[in-house]
Amino acid sequence: MKKKNQSKTVNKEAFRMLAVEIGLNEACRKLDVPIPTGKSWARRGGWKLPKRPGGRPCRTLSASSLNPIADALVTTHKEFETTTKTALMQTTAKAAEHAAQKPPLEVSNTSQLRDLAQSAARIFGWDSGKPGVQLNQQFVISQEQLEQIRQLRGVPEPEQLQAREEQ
Repeated sequence: MKKKNQSKTVNKEAFRMLAVEIGLNEACRKLDVPIPTGKSWARRGGWKLPKRPGGRPCRTLSASSLNPIADALVTTHKEFETTTKTALMQTTAKAAEHAAQKPPLEVSNTSQLRDLAQSAARIFGWDSGKPGVQLNQQFVISQEQLEQIRQLRGVPEPEQLQAREEQ
């Protein structure tokens, strides 16, 4: 009596790497390897696999491609990426709500403000359209301060320049 999985070969080292990454049971499910077989390989090979909580999730990947182990690993990394972005956004939102209840964060210079804005842009994907966050600075200088700057730099007054041009 032939079983349906006997004709399919699985690279055990690649299977072990996938099992370390996503868990033994999940790797068995994604590659259609019987869970007792995977556990036997792990026991005989002395694999140090992490304990993972949770029940059986629904199957989302068929092992029909040429490299199902790599496909399963890529899929898992994409799931982790989505989860990580969501967790970072939630954490940032909670921190913003907490900060809004207190006095605003003290930003003592423009580089701190730029760093805060760029961090938020990266987390929320605002920087995908480019250009990124831009800060425009405006300085107000009184006439007296302008005259002092000109004297220090040795630049003549505008009236003196006009007089020179007329001569």
